[in-house]
Amino acid sequence: MDWDLNTYFTEFNGPDYQAHKSSLLTKIDALVESILSTAMEWTGHEPWIRIIEDYEQVRSLHSHLGSYLSCLTAADSANDEYLREEAAFSELGARMSKLSDSLIRSIGQLKDEHFNELLDSPALEDAAYMLQEYRRQSSQQMPSDLEALAADLGVNGLSAWSRLYFTTMGTLSFCYTDPVEGDKTVPMAQLNSLLSNASRDRRIAAAAGAARTFEQHRQTYASAINAISGTRLTLNKRRGIKEFLVPSLNQSRISRESLDALMQAIEEHVHFGREVFAYRNQRLGITDPGYVDLRAPLPIGSGEGQEWDEGVHMISRAFNGIYPALGAFFDEIVGKNWIDHSPRANKRPGGFCTGSLTTRESRIFMTYKDTLNDVMTLAHEVGHAWHSRLLKDARVLASRYPMTIAESASTFAERVLTEGILEDPSSDQETKLILLDAEVEHMLAFLLDLPVRFHFEKAVYEKRQQTTLSSGDLCELMKSTQRKVFGDSLSEGREDPWFWASKLHFYIEGVQFYNYPYTFGYLLSTAYFANLRDDKPGAIETYETFLRYSGRMSCEDLVMMTLKQDIRDPEFWSALIGQLARPFELYKRLLESHNA
Repeated sequence: MDWDLNTYFTEFNGPDYQAHKSSLLTKIDALVESILSTAMEWTGHEPWIRIIEDYEQVRSLHSHLGSYLSCLTAADSANDEYLREEAAFSELGARMSKLSDSLIRSIGQLKDEHFNELLDSPALEDAAYMLQEYRRQSSQQMPSDLEALAADLGVNGLSAWSRLYFTTMGTLSFCYTDPVEGDKTVPMAQLNSLLSNASRDRRIAAAAGAARTFEQHRQTYASAINAISGTRLTLNKRRGIKEFLVPSLNQSRISRESLDALMQAIEEHVHFGREVFAYRNQRLGITDPGYVDLRAPLPIGSGEGQEWDEGVHMISRAFNGIYPALGAFFDEIVGKNWIDHSPRANKRPGGFCTGSLTTRESRIFMTYKDTLNDVMTLAHEVGHAWHSRLLKDARVLASRYPMTIAESASTFAERVLTEGILEDPSSDQETKLILLDAEVEHMLAFLLDLPVRFHFEKAVYEKRQQTTLSSGDLCELMKSTQRKVFGDSLSEGREDPWFWASKLHFYIEGVQFYNYPYTFGYLLSTAYFANLRDDKPGAIETYETFLRYSGRMSCEDLVMMTLKQDIRDPEFWSALIGQLARPFELYKRLLESHNA
């Protein structure tokens, strides 16, 4: 492992690790008792303030342990000790769920005048939003004994299915016939990199090899997606939640009106995404475009050869030139070894940023393979870490922000990287084009691919209410959804029917609809970055206010406060999609000049 995890614990399962777990368990049990006794009789708001502060401490300790274990299991998914501890952490998560249930239920049962007295306390001013959320959530709870049972069953149910998927994907390999190197066997973690390869024959061969492996495991992954969706639907019914999107909307802190406005704008402008896809395929000489071509780089240079030190220097120079505070932060985390980047066996696929609410530090996980695409991925994850840094001094209940805002921070950082390189006179045209090509890939991902995932998952939940879906059903549903979104820009027979098995986002335990928030965040970051790019007074302050208040209000209120815009209006999103024409036109001009 490349990263330094010593500020978490001196060693895995060592004395400080065991002491932390023991303290956490003791505090959970004590706090449950305290909540139950305090809820029996109102004696003023002071006892409740202490309970809320104790709850924040417990959540801080829990996040510290969970972040540490996520680092270990991602970096070495074949380590049985790590995996056993990860499973044990799920049991701890059940106890945390019971604690949260007790708190939420007790807050919901307070009389209005007592709850208002609690909100009026200056000590809880910055926790008001979450307390109001808890009161709302209390109306969507089962009786306490059933919530406790659901938490216990989840350890060996929903959570177990999620762990099964991630564990097998971390150790899975697939075989394919490389057009140059012949038969090869590679970890599944390398599939994404292969699908970004310049050789179309290699992309097609890799996709076919991965598909054969997914077909061999079709029963496992179909069972997992059915179990996860079916469990959620059952719990929704028991909790009186009639619309399966409600939990996701609550997690995203947006209204159904905002989601509908976003999807309406995307549908109305789907021709733009298709136009971008068609243009790139035309430049590549592809006459039968398929899903394997979504991330195909144009022949403007491979983007390879960006060794780690060179990629780090590229990001540092761009960040410091456009957004110095972000640049200084990036230099700091590189110097502190907070990034695990080296390719190796048994690393889980994908990348993420995790952090501890105890130390207020972040760690970044990725597999860096010396390409400009990896440079962009690193910048993306640094955007998440910077978001957390700006919330370093916020209380725990004001530090929890939704994925919709999280993805604004990550894509904002990507845009800073691209703009910094475009403005740097030392940057060669090829590098500029490759990064603009990455921006164009984002357009395809956020305007076409992510909507496919959203509509697919939505259809799964709709159909799952009546029946279990076979692997064949899931493949057909994925194909038809891709056809609906891409239209004629995707050739018949060139769909990716096994995408539902390869995309880990469908199997994440704690987040439902891990798709549309990406598009939401990507488009929203366009608005804040436009202020910075156009030198609008106070652009940095506005953006940092947006991030600092991201745990204290709904997305609607946050955007209204900082941008004076209504995200429930489709025109807001349409205008942001319209802004994407600017980098696309620049991309085409540079490409034509490059090839002249």
